[in-house]
Amino acid sequence: MSDKKTTVHVTREMDAPASAVWTTVRDFAGIAKFLPMFELVGKADNTIGSIRTLKQGDAIFRERLEALDDAARIQRYSIVEAPVPFQDYLSELAVRDLGNNRCAVSWSSTFVVVGAPEADVVGMINGLYNAGIDQLVKLHT
Repeated sequence: MSDKKTTVHVTREMDAPASAVWTTVRDFAGIAKFLPMFELVGKADNTIGSIRTLKQGDAIFRERLEALDDAARIQRYSIVEAPVPFQDYLSELAVRDLGNNRCAVSWSSTFVVVGAPEADVVGMINGLYNAGIDQLVKLHT
């Protein structure tokens, strides 16, 4: 097994105020608002260390809030348990104010691919991030 870190990064600009988009993104329990293919099971909050449990079909995902910085508009979380072909996953969601009621949303992660072709895993995560940002655009524009 390789310990090579893989990175995925998606950034998109949108016609929406950074403060409004950040309100949606910062809600650790509210991820289903912009990733509706997941269902929140149980409770989670915006406390560092909080665990959110998500369900997609029969699959269960547990993610931990690692950092939440309202001034910088950055949220970091890790996957602690999931039926996925990667490990050591750390993700960052950031909202940057571009002025004139515009912002940029960046979603990135690093992880180690395990048991699958790297290109397939990168494509899967890239698709997920793009779907989430597409939904944020629909919610805020």
